[in-house]
Amino acid sequence: MSTTDTRTPVQPPTPTPARSAGRVALLVAAIAMLGGGATMLAGGGALNAADNSWRDNGYLTTDTTPVKAGGYAVATEGLELGGRDESWILGRARVRVTAAGATPVFVGVEGALLWCILRYRQRRGNDGRPVPQWAGGPRSLAVFFAIPTVLVAFFFLLGERTLADVQRREPNPAVELRIDSFQWQWTFYYLNEGFFVTGRTLTKVPVIALPVGAPVHVRLEARDVVHEFYVPDFLFMRNALPGRPNEFTFTPTRIGTFRGQCAEFCGLHHDQMRFVVKVVSQADYAAWVDQQRKAAQRVDCDPSGPLRLVSKDNSWNTGCVAVGAGGPFVVAVSNLDAGIEHNFAVYDNPKRKRTYFQGPRFVGVAEQTFQLRPLPKGRYYFQCDVHGPAMSGTLIVK
Repeated sequence: MSTTDTRTPVQPPTPTPARSAGRVALLVAAIAMLGGGATMLAGGGALNAADNSWRDNGYLTTDTTPVKAGGYAVATEGLELGGRDESWILGRARVRVTAAGATPVFVGVEGALLWCILRYRQRRGNDGRPVPQWAGGPRSLAVFFAIPTVLVAFFFLLGERTLADVQRREPNPAVELRIDSFQWQWTFYYLNEGFFVTGRTLTKVPVIALPVGAPVHVRLEARDVVHEFYVPDFLFMRNALPGRPNEFTFTPTRIGTFRGQCAEFCGLHHDQMRFVVKVVSQADYAAWVDQQRKAAQRVDCDPSGPLRLVSKDNSWNTGCVAVGAGGPFVVAVSNLDAGIEHNFAVYDNPKRKRTYFQGPRFVGVAEQTFQLRPLPKGRYYFQCDVHGPAMSGTLIVK
């Protein structure tokens, strides 16, 4: 005799899909995007505040000391650093930017994590089994891969278009610049105008002028180690590699004053390797060029006994020396920069087409004396070959 079991079978509990997982992921992504937006907004505000504080509090004062050398006018116009250092102000601004951007991201991510822990914690009365997970189907996997593919393709095309615009060369640039970078300053050669602007390590930041709306072609070079040309407001940077010039073209489109810096750690005074770009009208640029040339012509000095040059902080103690014509003369060179090489050389002009004297390099702290043969009356260009125009001046034979 068979009996039929009429009892209703016990069904296992229906697993609840973790539908909130996608929402949590979207929440975290949204928080991250909001944090990135907050970073950009806070960064712009903080850097603008820092820029205004430099001007309002008088941390920078201007000084102009033109020098004439051979075929080039050496325009050493710059900003004398005074009062509180720029790097201290910029450091505080960066801390504020980082804090403003990181705080919402940290709070959002940690908040989402705590919410997941509390929402899906083990509760009383549960049988101890883990929350069941549902495997993704073909549709969800297709969406998972399709969305990133579309995003990558879109940004690839956008990036290639932007890169082509950035790397486009202008066939007829209005300004030709050759920029030399070295530890720890910059020299800007205006090739068509016939002069250059250079800074002095730790004491003077070079200031250059460019005409608004005019293409500028740059040949960027490095004398010693890797440097990087960077103007934050231009959203543009390029590496300066020893022995490998980097050429590019850009067009400033807005009148104003913009600060630049080296963005590649290059040694002890990397943070002092700064420069200033003034974008001016075409008329103001022409006037500035004319002013540099005329000011340089007025530089003069007279013979005053034995010649003595002293290098300190990668700068000479003077930009003009003079000797009498008709006989040989002696130059004493003191290198007070411990562990740094310098030398003394005399050329016809900054283009250095003809060499009159080139002394050996020697490491400081040390002193050497050189005897030079007689030179005809005229103006000559001298420099340290290690640091170039940043350590240069005019030798006048009268």
